[in-house]
Amino acid sequence: MKPLKFAVLIFATILSLNAIAREAVAIVNHDNIPVATNSGKTPSAEQIKQAIVTAAGTKSWSITPQTNGRLLATLHVRGKHTVVTEIAYASDKYSLTYKDSTDMKYGERDGQAVIHPFYNKWVLELKEAIRIELLKL
Repeated sequence: MKPLKFAVLIFATILSLNAIAREAVAIVNHDNIPVATNSGKTPSAEQIKQAIVTAAGTKSWSITPQTNGRLLATLHVRGKHTVVTEIAYASDKYSLTYKDSTDMKYGERDGQAVIHPFYNKWVLELKEAIRIELLKL
């Protein structure tokens, strides 16, 4: 195979793999995650809220308080992408649920909400940061 044809084939393969990797995927919500602390004590809802706010800050999410044990977590990425996740919390559990997004390939496929795979990755990173903060209580 000639070097130019080989180079074009490799380039086309890389482009197609990149496109496939970024195809919209099902949104993953994280419901009723049990609160676990290293002390074994049940924290107050206010302590849970503070742990969530601290964790969000470590991952560059901004928090907007809502009513009734809810927060809106917003992440802006490169001035182009925005995702908003609702976080419901109580002293024994919390949930992270998709709320809104901009420029994230949000849509519906086969009756299921789909989005760019980075959304799920970013929310999973937030969830892990929250888990780590809660363990400090």
